[in-house]
Amino acid sequence: MEPLQIAYWITQVLLSIGALCAVYRVYKGPSVLDRVISVDVILIIVASVMLADMAVNQHTDFIPFVVVAAMIGFLGAVAIARYVAVGSTASADAGSQVEAQERAMTAEIPEPEIPMRSFADPAAGAAPSTPGAERTGDEDESTSWFTALTKSGFVPGKKETQSKDGEQGEDSDTRRDEGDPR
Repeated sequence: MEPLQIAYWITQVLLSIGALCAVYRVYKGPSVLDRVISVDVILIIVASVMLADMAVNQHTDFIPFVVVAAMIGFLGAVAIARYVAVGSTASADAGSQVEAQERAMTAEIPEPEIPMRSFADPAAGAAPSTPGAERTGDEDESTSWFTALTKSGFVPGKKETQSKDGEQGEDSDTRRDEGDPR
C-alpha cells in the first residue's frame, strides 16, 4: 500500500468521525446556532471527502459539487445567523424600544442656545464667517456652518408664492397663525 493511500484512509476515517460528531450536535442542539454551525461543518466535511477523492484518484469530476456545497453552506449560515440575530433582538428588546420611543415623544425639547457674542469685539477673536458659528478645536471649517445652523433653531419652510395679480400669498405649509390649529 502506498503512503498516499494510507493518508487517504486516515483522512477518510477522521472526516467520518467529525461528521458523526456534527450529526450528534445537530440532533442535540441545544440552540439553533449550534445546529446551523453543525450543518455547515457537515457540508465542509462532504466537500473535503470529495476533494480528497479527487486528489487520490487524480480527477476533477467533483469540482462543481464542491463549489455548490461551499456556496450553500455559506449562504445558509449567513441567512440563519441573520434571522436568529434579528429575531432574538426584536423579541427581547421590543418592550424597551417601545418605552424609549414613548419617553422620546413625551420629552420636552429644550430651546437651542444662541451665543450672544459681539462680532466687533476684538477681544473675542476673529469674527466667524456665519453668525453664531464659534468653532471648537475639533470642528472642521467645512462643518462650522452646520453647527451654526443647528444652534440658530432655523426651521426650513417653503417660500412665499406670488399670484398672477401681483399679490403675495403664502403656501399652506408656511402659514403659521396662532389661531391655526395645526
